[in-house]
Amino acid sequence: MVKQTAAVKQDSGKEVLAKVCHVLHDLISGIPFIKLKYVKANVRPKTKTEETIIKVFVSGKPVKFIVEAKSQGEPRIIRAVTAELKAYLQRYPDSYGIIAAPYISDAGRQICKEAGIGCIDLAGNVFLSFENIFIDKSGRPNPFPVSRLSISVFSPKSSRILRVLLADPSKRWYVEDLSLEAGISIGLTSRVKQALLAEEWVNEENKRFYLTNPKEVLDQWVRNYSYSKNQSFSYYSGLRDDQIETAIKSECEKRNLRYALGLFSGAGKVAPFVRFMRFFSYVDRDIEGIAKSLQLKKVESGANVTLLQPYDDGVFYGIQNINGIKVVSDVQLYLDLKSYRGRGEEAAQAIFEQRINPKW
Repeated sequence: MVKQTAAVKQDSGKEVLAKVCHVLHDLISGIPFIKLKYVKANVRPKTKTEETIIKVFVSGKPVKFIVEAKSQGEPRIIRAVTAELKAYLQRYPDSYGIIAAPYISDAGRQICKEAGIGCIDLAGNVFLSFENIFIDKSGRPNPFPVSRLSISVFSPKSSRILRVLLADPSKRWYVEDLSLEAGISIGLTSRVKQALLAEEWVNEENKRFYLTNPKEVLDQWVRNYSYSKNQSFSYYSGLRDDQIETAIKSECEKRNLRYALGLFSGAGKVAPFVRFMRFFSYVDRDIEGIAKSLQLKKVESGANVTLLQPYDDGVFYGIQNINGIKVVSDVQLYLDLKSYRGRGEEAAQAIFEQRINPKW
């Protein structure tokens, strides 16, 4: 059983290498001053690392491209491979190292650039800089969106870790303390920490870790989030927004329920210039009961009130009190508005520039 598992992993690496070499061959073939001589597979002595050697002539000068593939392209892996490959290449003049993986992020590409190593992924992102060759293609999204990273970090409970870290990126946390603050198990907190370390989104010092790249974390979370994860209830009301929010507050307090204004209604509280003709609020349960008490009319179209039942309790982390009315955290506002598109993205940018970024 163990041998079979190892074989599957090895075949996966070979498949990545083969596909990337085809992409690289197509790139080289399209450049008139580069002539492809031969391609051969090789197993590096001692380390048994599989690589492909591509011998080419660049403006008549012989060069060897040494391509090493990895089944994963997280920044921590890329950093380790670049150091190893750079040391290996010192023994072979007129050679250029290239790292290949299914997907290499901008952070991974930057590591390669700084090390003088090329990189290429199956999404079509390429960086080559050697002799008079310069190819830089970036911005193509990850073609493998369902990854261990998205599952372990951006899933409902795991993302509670991100909420805590983003609230104060410079704060140092022990795993045990963070698990208590986030309300999840120590085991899950530890697994999320390892995933964040692999992406180099956190640093660890004396067993305490802290966020080092909050903007990238937030951007990646946006790509894995939609406010539609929450259960949505649409209504019509003849009340003004201030009357609705007062009524929601009163009704939730009477029923001992949690609530917090979200999306444009929340943004309007923290960034008053943001205006949108619809009321949004999170309520943790019994939404239909509240709607009945407030005489909200359930409608399929023409709604001006949306009540949201949170997809996870983490939505209520970091609730703000603005003039007696509860509002979700700035991070939650940003996530929801970004996924709302249109004017939502404009409002999200205002929240980030005025509220989130200054605290970082």
